[in-house]
Amino acid sequence: MMRINRLNSCDEIMIDLNGYFERIRYKGSAGATLETLMNIHRLHPKYIPFENLNPLTGRKVSLKLEDVFDKLVTGYRGGYCFEHNTLFKAVLTQIGFTVNGLGGRVVWNIEPSVVTARTHMLLQIWLDGQSYIADVGFGAMTLTAPLLFAPDIVQETQHGVFRILQKEKYYLLQVLQQQEWRPIYQFYSEALEPIDYEVGNWYVSTHPDSHFTKQLIAAKVDDDGRYTLSNHVLNIRYDSGRKESVELHRMEDIIKTLKEVFGIRTDAIDDLKESLTIIDR
Repeated sequence: MMRINRLNSCDEIMIDLNGYFERIRYKGSAGATLETLMNIHRLHPKYIPFENLNPLTGRKVSLKLEDVFDKLVTGYRGGYCFEHNTLFKAVLTQIGFTVNGLGGRVVWNIEPSVVTARTHMLLQIWLDGQSYIADVGFGAMTLTAPLLFAPDIVQETQHGVFRILQKEKYYLLQVLQQQEWRPIYQFYSEALEPIDYEVGNWYVSTHPDSHFTKQLIAAKVDDDGRYTLSNHVLNIRYDSGRKESVELHRMEDIIKTLKEVFGIRTDAIDDLKESLTIIDR
């Protein structure tokens, strides 16, 4: 369980930073510097996967920091944006960064005419007079480095080339793929409160139309590229540009992949095999 300390001046929870650093295998400085931010942003999505096993198996997704820490760090599980960025925000704040939680509308692989709900969480960070966008919880297109919050600047990272466009009412994050700029999500500069995320979290984890309740999803970013499990298909997009797809024909192979490729400890989900029978094949 997470070791909890509370500051005398407020009810803010202090997490076990050493436990988090061990989870992501970070051995550097804990100072509020750009180097620290870059390093932990790179390691977090490598060692803490994106996954939706709780909503898929009918389990509650709690956004209480104690529960998020116990699941993602102590329990060697993963989660989705609300969990990942709740944890990352707490880590950065405790290190000494100034951080706000923002919200956005996912448009990745969605028709332009479709208006989606604000069900994505991302972070805005201030450091040395600059503002950055950070996001360790977007599955197949998770950032592995903070982006300077500046419109129309092409920003190259280890796992992709991105840019932020400023629209009339929102900002748009895009990624360059095959010489085409593809939209990932719209986001807004207004800081949100925890209750805003609770509402979005309840919807995406329980609503029958949410893809998190009816489709298996897992993702991680490794040194050589991006790994994504969608139902029974493991897709690998290498940084070299090469793509690979592997079909998993047996339920045992899916569970083995969750454990061995994504590092997800599935032992506590005793009915996982039965729950996975609902996914489309």
